[in-house]
Amino acid sequence: MAMRGPDADNVAHTLIGDSAMAQHTLDDILSALDSHQQRATYSAVASLLDRTPRMLMRGRDRAPSNSWIVSKTTGRPTGYTDDNVHPRLLSNAKVLESPEELATWLDSVTQ
Repeated sequence: MAMRGPDADNVAHTLIGDSAMAQHTLDDILSALDSHQQRATYSAVASLLDRTPRMLMRGRDRAPSNSWIVSKTTGRPTGYTDDNVHPRLLSNAKVLESPEELATWLDSVTQ
């Protein structure tokens, strides 16, 4: 059944292995990334949410808690000043780069 309405763009339905469908919202993903000081690429998050990377963070503040979603090229959030980036952004060298990797990671930290 397809989700309709304003929340439809913010919810991901992803098959993780052989398990049932998991749902993730952008807020949930940002919260998990911030809590675990983990970076993920715009393309990984956008793909998981079935959105375009360019529009993913539209309307959101450039705040440290939102800075965990980053460019695959630079490993930093696009358009953020140093003051807007979480001070521990680069403390973890790992960047989640695919929607599958992100979904698996989210499943492991939200259980």
